[in-house]
Amino acid sequence: MEFILAIPRLFRLPNLLIVFLTQWIPYWIVLRPAILKSGAIPVLTEDSFTLITLNTVLITLGGYLINDYFDKDIDAVNDPDRVIAGRLIPAVFFLYFYWLILFATTLLSIRIYNLLPGPGMYWPLWVFPLVSGCLFLYAAFLKCTPLMGNLVVAILCAVVPVILLIPEDRPIWLGSFRDPGEIHQAVGLVWLYALFAFITNLWREQVKDLEDFPGDAACKCATLPVVKGPRAARVPAGFTGLFASIMTLFLILFWSETLAPSWQIIAGYLLLLLPSLVAAAFVFFAKARKHHTIASVLIKVVMISGLFLLVRSWPSHFDLSSIHL
Repeated sequence: MEFILAIPRLFRLPNLLIVFLTQWIPYWIVLRPAILKSGAIPVLTEDSFTLITLNTVLITLGGYLINDYFDKDIDAVNDPDRVIAGRLIPAVFFLYFYWLILFATTLLSIRIYNLLPGPGMYWPLWVFPLVSGCLFLYAAFLKCTPLMGNLVVAILCAVVPVILLIPEDRPIWLGSFRDPGEIHQAVGLVWLYALFAFITNLWREQVKDLEDFPGDAACKCATLPVVKGPRAARVPAGFTGLFASIMTLFLILFWSETLAPSWQIIAGYLLLLLPSLVAAAFVFFAKARKHHTIASVLIKVVMISGLFLLVRSWPSHFDLSSIHL
């Protein structure tokens, strides 16, 4: 029974859903409609988009599994009752499962390359392996470094929505001649998703290092809190939170100036700005590990809310049945 309840933690299902939405929303709600409106023809079909998203999600899952394998001793100190690797499942299983996923994502990358039309579509053959390699390096070496591991994770999270700009490069170029305003706004919003993903994930990684300080210190994992001490490490984490809050405030003010719906502005204050400010306060004035945990949960609220609120306007209707996922 305990193993069954641990499955969502093993596969990080909520996190994988966030990864999926970080690609699905910017593409189907923002970028693709803009390309079609400009008169250009999108390169991606429902099938090719599904394979790209599936590959992205599987690579992310592989990153979680290999990270669990290398972090089993640290997790045993921080959350002994929630550890799966080495307690509920032999640790070597995570390694075997990781290599299986790596093999599957390699095949998917080749399939995506064969499925995409036109010359110059070699990007799946190097982008996906590069991301997989970075996740392995993070788990094996970079996690236990001050800030470097945090930056790698944040950059990889920012890449998730940007990947979809690569195959649509030519339609975006053609559409920019016919309807430059629409195309530039759509591409800008995709990059806004990337910036939002970078800032929020960088912040969450910094807070997670503070939260995991006991295990990291016991296992000599040289994160910033271990090297400089939790008190000193709270400063950059807190300033990242303040930067995220300021960015959110400017975004809400922009919505107000451009006559966004009142519900979006109210939701921005309640679901983006308020949780960001409260999380930053918890980081700055933390007295116990639970305060970092609360901050981490609030950051996750901001991340999930941002997925839906960053879209300026949702279409009144769209046919989900046409998208094969």
